[in-house]
Amino acid sequence: MIKFCITAVVAIAALRLGASYDVHTLVTTTDSQNHAVAARYLNRSTHNTVLVGSSLTFRLSENYFRSSDVENLSLAGGAPATGMAIIAGAPTPKLVLVEANILNRILDEGFVSRLNDRNSPAFRPVRSAAAYYETLMHPPLNKEQVRSGVDRLIAQPPSDVVDSALVQFAINDAATRPSIDAVRRGLSDIRKYKELLESRGAKVLLFHMPYSLQYEATPYATLSTQMASEAFPNPDSWLPINVDPLQLRWTDGVHLDERSAALVSQAIEKSIESSVSGGSL
Repeated sequence: MIKFCITAVVAIAALRLGASYDVHTLVTTTDSQNHAVAARYLNRSTHNTVLVGSSLTFRLSENYFRSSDVENLSLAGGAPATGMAIIAGAPTPKLVLVEANILNRILDEGFVSRLNDRNSPAFRPVRSAAAYYETLMHPPLNKEQVRSGVDRLIAQPPSDVVDSALVQFAINDAATRPSIDAVRRGLSDIRKYKELLESRGAKVLLFHMPYSLQYEATPYATLSTQMASEAFPNPDSWLPINVDPLQLRWTDGVHLDERSAALVSQAIEKSIESSVSGGSL
């Protein structure tokens, strides 16, 4: 249920926001969007730093990072382990950052299987979706133009425009705790692929996307955060995100708005530079 509701929130927000700064919301459907994201990743021959997660991390546009070495493989409505499984089937990156917020979703083995069979009829529409996604996500701007736009976005004051109906929808849905067994399974999948990727030389770190204070206190978020911390108690397993929470805003209490997503992206980048040995950016 939480998967449907979070995806529904994204869809409703996309319709209400219309032509916003972040082109993530403009892709037609969640399924085609996810196929395009994954296909674009697999079309690259080398990888450096990769983010995996749900629609929470999907908001972190690659353009928000000053480095061009960051790829976002987050899948709306998906499990982080699905992104990790896709990574496992491609050249190994140096650094994998795993969102550990929504943990009760199962690894989509069918999705991964279809991607692996890239010559099958099921994969043909993905190429068109990938090209469309590429056009939206990577317009023909040079890096200086992109940085200038992001700097202007960050320089703006925090927005106080909040859709109260979306916020209440998300809060009400998160009033129910996730299945403990489902969260354990999600964490087990993350651990499995973490160990696999690390055995191939990658560094894998978990991170927690910031929620609004109201959503952070919900039973769903509280239990998920607690179980993730218990499953990975070593602080070295986590990438801290040091950002002023007073500067952050959410469209629905869960998903960051564009300016906040840019701030979190740059905080992640700084954290990598300062805490990851050797630096990956």
